[in-house]
Parts: sequence; C-alpha cells; structure tokens
Amino acid sequence: MAATEAVTESEHVKSLIISTASPLWEDKAALGKFLDVVRRSETFAPLADSMAQSEARPAKPSFHGVQSREFQE
Repeated sequence: MAATEAVTESEHVKSLIISTASPLWEDKAALGKFLDVVRRSETFAPLADSMAQSEARPAKPSFHGVQSREFQE
C-alpha cells in the first residue's frame, strides 16, 4: 500500500511540475530557473533535464494517470 501511495504522490508532483512549466515555455529564462529548482530533487532531476532538452511544449498532464497528448498546445 505504501508503494502505491508513493507512486501516486510522485505522479501528482510530476503533474504539478509539468503544469507549472507549460505556461513558462515561451520565457526560456523563467523556465530555466524553474527547472533548476526542480533539479534540486534527485527524483525529478531527469524530468527537468528531459523538459529542458525538449523542443515541444509539454502536454497538459492528467491528474488521473492518463497519458495523453490530445490537448498539447
């Protein structure tokens, strides 16, 4: 049960990071500062690195665990 809760909490934090990064996408200086803060966490450093290297704006995350790019801007 604890592992399920940890995964769920991790997914919520990941969704929050992506939701916050999406509006900053055009302002690369602000996005860079935000991703530097995210990199301070060992758990989410790889996510920050992949977002920094990505050419596409991140898809809006689902808070129900659905992986979809349907609403990508």
